[in-house]
Amino acid sequence: MTSLRLHDIERLNWRMTRRDGLLDILFGFMLLGACASAFAGLWETPDWVRILSLAAIQFGGVGIIALMRKRMVVPRTGHVKFAARRTRRIRFMRILLGVCVGVTIGLVALTALSRHLDFAFMGDTSALAAWGIISLVIMVPIGALAYFRDYPRLLLHGSLFVVAMFCLVVLDLEKLTPYAGPLVFGIGSLISFSIGIPIFLHFLRSMPRIATDNLGGPHEQ
Repeated sequence: MTSLRLHDIERLNWRMTRRDGLLDILFGFMLLGACASAFAGLWETPDWVRILSLAAIQFGGVGIIALMRKRMVVPRTGHVKFAARRTRRIRFMRILLGVCVGVTIGLVALTALSRHLDFAFMGDTSALAAWGIISLVIMVPIGALAYFRDYPRLLLHGSLFVVAMFCLVVLDLEKLTPYAGPLVFGIGSLISFSIGIPIFLHFLRSMPRIATDNLGGPHEQ
């Protein structure tokens, strides 16, 4: 039986307006930024180039997603005004999303500085313990974002970061090949894009644009 409680109706409406897959694509950009940064490290470029490439791709992805939502999603869902409680959660989620981007940039920056200044990023911490700390730093904001956004699939994207760091920190695959960093982050990026892009294309096909006729009434194109 379908629930008629206002809270459940609002939650269903929230999920309907967020089923476009754009957040999945955004995590693809975040992993792609890490991949590009790892590639830059192979060319012995200055540390600031690695950090700049990471930040440019990740924040560029945020801008692209915002533009896609404005140009392609909102014309199909319309502008929805949620209750004050949901509005506060939206603001909090934007902060969490910024934290997710900032954490990945910070990890790359600390790793680069540790090599440049010759100090251990995690001190005397073992590789497994260091990976556990990094995983916690990554998954806490992503887990909170998944909870507040009613989007459990974000945990999958967060786990791609965790698996990549396990390969690099614990397994130390860079000893086997210098391309380990670009490879693991590149594979993670492809997985996130392969999840988000089909969902977004399905959204575009299944949700026609809403237009306003001369009398001001909405109709579907």
